[in-house]
Amino acid sequence: MIRYAIALLLAAAASAACAALPPNVEHVATFRGISEYRLRSNGMPILLVPQRASPVATFLVVYHVGSRDEGPGYTGSTHLLEHLMANKSTENYGRAHGRPTFFEMLYDAGAQTNMSVWNDRMTGYATVPSDRIELAMRIEAERMKRALLLDAERRPEMTVVRNEFEIGENEPWRALQKAVVASSMQAHPYRWHAIGYRSDIEGVSTEKLREHYKTYFWPNNAHAILVGDFDTEKALELFDRQYGGYARSPHEIPKVITVEPPQEGERRTRVKRPGTIGIVTIGYIRPGVMHPDFIPLEVLRTILVEGVNSRLYKALVDKGLATGVFGSHSAFTDPYPLLISANLAPRVAHADTEAAIKAVLAEIAANGVSDDEVRRAQQQIEVATLRRRDGPNSYAGSLAEAVASADWKWFLTYVDNVKAVTAADVKRVAAAHLVPDHATVGWFIPTSRAGRVTTAAAAASPQPRADASAPAVPAPAAPANKPFAERTVRKVLANGLTVAVVENRAVPTVSVRGLVFAGGVTAPAGKPALPALTARMLSRGTTTRSKEEIGALLASAGATHSYASTLTGVNVQANAMARDLSLVLEVLADELANPAFPADELVRARREQENAYQQAYDQTGLRALERLRQIVYKPDHPYYAYGRDEKLASLQALGESDLRAFHRARYNGSGTILAIVGDIDAAQAIALVGTHFGGMSRGERVSLAALARTAAADKGARAIVAMPGKANANVVVGTASGLRRLDADFEAALIANAALGQSTISSRIGRRVRDTEGLSYGVTSRFDNSDELDGVWLVNMNVAPQNYAKALQSTREVIADYVRNGATDAEVASGKSYFSGRYQVGLGSNGGIAEALVTAERFGFGPRYLDEFPQRVRAVTTSQVNAAIRKYFAADRLHVIVAGDVDER
Repeated sequence: MIRYAIALLLAAAASAACAALPPNVEHVATFRGISEYRLRSNGMPILLVPQRASPVATFLVVYHVGSRDEGPGYTGSTHLLEHLMANKSTENYGRAHGRPTFFEMLYDAGAQTNMSVWNDRMTGYATVPSDRIELAMRIEAERMKRALLLDAERRPEMTVVRNEFEIGENEPWRALQKAVVASSMQAHPYRWHAIGYRSDIEGVSTEKLREHYKTYFWPNNAHAILVGDFDTEKALELFDRQYGGYARSPHEIPKVITVEPPQEGERRTRVKRPGTIGIVTIGYIRPGVMHPDFIPLEVLRTILVEGVNSRLYKALVDKGLATGVFGSHSAFTDPYPLLISANLAPRVAHADTEAAIKAVLAEIAANGVSDDEVRRAQQQIEVATLRRRDGPNSYAGSLAEAVASADWKWFLTYVDNVKAVTAADVKRVAAAHLVPDHATVGWFIPTSRAGRVTTAAAAASPQPRADASAPAVPAPAAPANKPFAERTVRKVLANGLTVAVVENRAVPTVSVRGLVFAGGVTAPAGKPALPALTARMLSRGTTTRSKEEIGALLASAGATHSYASTLTGVNVQANAMARDLSLVLEVLADELANPAFPADELVRARREQENAYQQAYDQTGLRALERLRQIVYKPDHPYYAYGRDEKLASLQALGESDLRAFHRARYNGSGTILAIVGDIDAAQAIALVGTHFGGMSRGERVSLAALARTAAADKGARAIVAMPGKANANVVVGTASGLRRLDADFEAALIANAALGQSTISSRIGRRVRDTEGLSYGVTSRFDNSDELDGVWLVNMNVAPQNYAKALQSTREVIADYVRNGATDAEVASGKSYFSGRYQVGLGSNGGIAEALVTAERFGFGPRYLDEFPQRVRAVTTSQVNAAIRKYFAADRLHVIVAGDVDER
């Protein structure tokens, strides 16, 4: 009977897929909940994936052109073209006509939107409330064939892209990875990064970009993807209306024919730049995504670097050679390096860490891995894959990556093929591809000088993937549009812990989010490193289980968890298959209530925290924000920012007794909030929380609300944070805001900031500094840490050092005009639409709902806030916004901080 019922369901789904199609649309295939259609007029395919758990949808177009379709002299052209397509003028929109830009229209809709470029593709997407799908489709259709690509718009945008390049040059790991890839690949166009070479960014002509556009941007060289809450018949009618009139490409789309020659010996490259920690990266060319070895290699990567029981973690981190290990195995069409990286522990030599990595790889190639390791890796990959498909935005993005380099059925059968991998497969691919003579070794060597020295430095044919023809019945959808106040089950345990649960049957996963009031603001006097070090120790063993035992438990279920210490709290995050909720809650409860603080792990954690402080010290943006908080707050204020040396001294002075005392004082039921969302029964989930967390002590929640507010200074200060050798500088303009989360005018203040600088492209500062003058890739304003205490208001911009004075002048002029004249009715309406729509979009995934529930509980609003926030925003008036502008933006008392390679005078 069950098999018969399934057959009826599948037949009904197939019938629905083919029913009532527009004449120009044909059904191609339906498989595991995805239906493919195609336009008869031009061959453009569309993939439809209904998900009705939330009234949200993502429309995305994959253009089959990326950095692999470029050549010397015009590297980065696809990326620069993407910038022009994303928000510049087309035949019907944009500033050339005095009309709104795409980002402005999508901003008003509350969309989450962007375009991006990678090796094999360009994508454009918008996640919108489901009643705005037509807008998202219309914009992508306009981008495809109607971009004007004006030279007057290319020139300032080129400098924006150049600044994006400079930002990347500030990152040691990115610079090293680029060098390793360029050394390992000497012929194939994958050898250059998608952003291109600086000279090509600056020198490529508008005419060359137009040629690129005319060559690749055709409906038969793209895929459209729609995921979320929509009516199939109406969606296909919209799709035909927007794209059906376009012609098929009149020429054959060019294909990449270059094959990387075999490597005939180890290659080495070194990057020497200003920095704080060393890095070792080793790359091995492996096949493209459709080769049968690709998936076993992903299992191998997982065994090597994922979790505390991974081979490289145990060989490097546990033995003090590194503070972190990472692996990158990009799913690209053609062969590309599998990259293994390690951040060196303080005072460890590059050669020692390199030798340890190679020894682990040689051991696996010679002797293989265990069946248990393979099973754990398979479970980890399965859960990680399902998490990447949680919500329309994530699902569409993951599907797009598969379509770009493989196809959509590969996407659906990926987990099946992972589960088919054996230990023998892993040993075979390790021996075949991790060959010593095929290695490319890169070292990042930090220097204290501004000078930099960089030295410069294969493949199998794609094979058919495993067949998977048996469709599966999609999980039943959760009820759409039902208020969260009705969908949420909430309880406060006897020990004060608050838990909120929402059932969502869209995917068989569960997301747990939590907050413990034990962040940086709760640090005892003179011990600023204590909260972060305590949080880092939570997952390193309890009084009943070792770190390795906990790691094995979670890895066997494919579950993940983490603790992140922030200024205001410790964020708890866990993700798993819904069936493993009890296991996840048991582990979280054990670690939060019963950490063992083992001495050997404390040594490692202290070393890792030291590296974290050193890395932060190397970031221009973080250094500028740190200096602003030092200017705004007095040293005894909880928001005051201690410098690197003070935090390092605190870190070295802390002992086990300090951690135990802090844990007893701060980790308790009253100071803990949990939210659980997924394919679970709410009552059972509440009961599980009671079982596992009920024994946690009650304690008290820390409150800082009684502290006085920080007033803006009478006069703005100016500071230079000198960081020689940095290609990008950060300019921060800000002041004490006086705004707290529970203030009656909080929503009005949000909208007041929105028109000024919420969006890099759609707000006043961004339109001037980025869009018109081309001085910054990223420039935004925000209220920072407006929490139980009042925080700061600031503008933060990335600029080339030589441009900072001009960018600063323009920013100050825009702020002064805004404070003097206020926001317009149109700007207020736009901000209201943005916040109400964006909040709704954020509730499109299990994790997003859970995070929103935690925030609502944190400030005492309760689950109803998820329904009420859009109403609160829509109720704000222009007069309220302008009152907030006058109250919070002290235009004549702004502090200015510049961090980067700038003159100190």
